[in-house]
Amino acid sequence: MKKYQSVLSPIKVGNLVLKNRFVSGNSLPHFLQGPETYPAETVINHVVSCARNGAAIVTFADWTNMNQRNSFNEDGRRFPMFNLDNDPSVENYICQLADQVHYYGSYISLAVMPFAAPDPMYDVYAVPAVDMSGTTSTNFRDGQVDYNVGVMMRGGQAAKELTHEMIHEIVEQNAQRIHFYQTLGFDLCTLHFAYRATLFSRFLSPITNKRTDEYGGPIENRARFLLELCRRIKALCGKEFPIEVQITPEEPGGTTIEDTVALARICEGLVDIFQFRASDANKNHPTGYNSKLHQYYTLDASAAVKSSGTSILCEPIGGFQDLDDCEDAIASGKADLIGGARTFFVDPDYYQKAKEGRGEDVLPCIRCNKCHVPSLTGNWLSFCSVNPEIGIAHKLDKLTRPAGAPKKVAVVGGGPAGMRAALYAAERGHAVTLYEATDRLGGQLKLMDDPTFKWPLVHYREYLIRQLQKAGVTILLNTKATAEELEPEGYDVLIAALGASPKLPQIPGVEKAKTVFETLGHEAEFGKRCVVIGGSESGTETGIYLAENGHEVTVLTRQDGLALDATPIHYRETIQEFYDELPNLDFIPCVTATEIGDSWVEYRDADGNLHRIDCDSVVALGGMEAHQQEAMALYGCAKDFYMIGDCRSVGNIHTGTRDAYSVTHQF
Repeated sequence: MKKYQSVLSPIKVGNLVLKNRFVSGNSLPHFLQGPETYPAETVINHVVSCARNGAAIVTFADWTNMNQRNSFNEDGRRFPMFNLDNDPSVENYICQLADQVHYYGSYISLAVMPFAAPDPMYDVYAVPAVDMSGTTSTNFRDGQVDYNVGVMMRGGQAAKELTHEMIHEIVEQNAQRIHFYQTLGFDLCTLHFAYRATLFSRFLSPITNKRTDEYGGPIENRARFLLELCRRIKALCGKEFPIEVQITPEEPGGTTIEDTVALARICEGLVDIFQFRASDANKNHPTGYNSKLHQYYTLDASAAVKSSGTSILCEPIGGFQDLDDCEDAIASGKADLIGGARTFFVDPDYYQKAKEGRGEDVLPCIRCNKCHVPSLTGNWLSFCSVNPEIGIAHKLDKLTRPAGAPKKVAVVGGGPAGMRAALYAAERGHAVTLYEATDRLGGQLKLMDDPTFKWPLVHYREYLIRQLQKAGVTILLNTKATAEELEPEGYDVLIAALGASPKLPQIPGVEKAKTVFETLGHEAEFGKRCVVIGGSESGTETGIYLAENGHEVTVLTRQDGLALDATPIHYRETIQEFYDELPNLDFIPCVTATEIGDSWVEYRDADGNLHRIDCDSVVALGGMEAHQQEAMALYGCAKDFYMIGDCRSVGNIHTGTRDAYSVTHQF
């Protein structure tokens, strides 16, 4: 019997037989697409790779709004835009996309998620009862929620209630669109009715649906729009054409699990799959701040709905990557399918490892969310921090070289970049020795043990150490490699990965402050009142760590907010949600620290006024200093010499991993 027998077993949905229980949910690293008005090669390669990597269903969104280039934010301006309405030849590439997904025995689903009504002055009729975490205001082209009066606003006016004629028009337009994609080779559709983010979903939630006619009130009425849409889709596409619906099974102050169980009963015969999403978009993109290892927001809801006896297949989503957890969810009867997104592109060998029963070898996602949107100020690249092939996979045959004759390789430095370089080189058949000056591998990842929200990085560090041991890399701890010691060893390749050290800012009295490295794991040495100078992501995390451990913390930042350099969508918001729950953490924006005393810090505000804040301990962040000179001193100890990671240029896990991959794939 296979180790992952249940999750790898086939299942039937509608007229489709799925090759396993994995579903790739609607996801696309946003900057893979260029100005092409058809799916670019990068996009096709990415979508098809999800099928190759095990997804029985791959979800692909319909992007046809050619006005998107005028969007209100830099992310939206760079979304894919497919000119299907005006250029019939674009259909050729859509057909090729579907055909290549089918090549791997997978099916392709069209994701439909309209964010606004045909007339921008109309909506379901929204009177929010709770703060909607920005999901509405960030998704409307023309509207925003005025939380003071609690009414959806359009052009300064309250939105008008959708008429019955407009509702029928929305149903018909979307059903026709789905049918059109069916003619291009699509096998099913996915309707976004989750966390009040779309026009569809605002019908289902009592938070946003305040109608008093047959479309509002009890769940039977709030589901009417969904039922009408599903009936029309089935009429056009065939009764065996599967329909997947993304829903939020329960939300604070809104939909209850009892509502969702009732919805399953109502939708029998029309909906084939319920994909359960968390109560808001941030929780549905789990990070170290809002999730824990082996814990999932939607699994209990899936189990509750499935136990009701529904024939609708239940699919929880959100953070599922651990193969043992996926297997248990199916085998225990809590779910029929497992949804994922990052799952299928973090580890390019995920499916193969599942079939071989090698769950412990799956490369873990560090939940940084940079694959989604890494930046809103550029560079406009999509990537994965731990899988360097994302974004360049379609060009690897030109960027890399086949492994040559086995070489004797030395890697100096056991941080994440050095460990990855050693692992890549060993996987390519080379004999590798890894030198680490301390008694533990990990580099800066060794500092991640104490902050509770850094568990994904601890998980990643332990994975790398485990893989190095399996790969047969010779690991020399407590060994500071020098040129004199390395040169006689006759190495063919030497890779320097010596990292970087934190710098203190140039402030009078800064010698009284501690660096981040001297803080994490040492908070017991700090006094009650702490000041952190620097509100970057690193400074914010340091402040959170101290506050979590009972200190009263004030962060001083030059910016007008905290962690503004963090991943901008979902990730930064989860940081804010986390520190908002800490009453002993405060920050002062738009200030510059000018002096550190024995028991105070002086700072200047935006108007030039000086202030003092009393404190017992100070942490000061002044950036990082690359160990370039130490690395360059090793040049000449081998035939080929490379510098990677922070010692070449201070970066992060992504840049260090990319360095390790590119260097080791040149020999």
